[in-house]
Amino acid sequence: MCRLIGDALAGEALEVVAAGNAFEALRVLDQRREEPLLVLIDVLMPGMDGLSLARRLTSNLRQAKIVIMSGHLSDASWWPADLREVSFITKPFHLDRLTEYIREARLRLAGAT
Repeated sequence: MCRLIGDALAGEALEVVAAGNAFEALRVLDQRREEPLLVLIDVLMPGMDGLSLARRLTSNLRQAKIVIMSGHLSDASWWPADLREVSFITKPFHLDRLTEYIREARLRLAGAT
């Protein structure tokens, strides 16, 4: 899935970095000089679920667009109140939806500078 998304986003002029689990993602993000434009998280991951990771990231990242994806949950009616700023996308999804989030993140970043 990570490779497919990375290949599909090649035209967006983005560096795509994949992490095998939440702890690896935290380590990768901690080592970066700049905040990422977008962080795409799966709900189900080994070690730490996507909601817990999103909570940690929302307290650490100021500009990044955070998107949680799931193939098991069909809607966001269950969405926790503390993650209102985090977007939700169901799998399978069309890449146009993901590029829409990327455009939104770029606009937000441009407005913040």
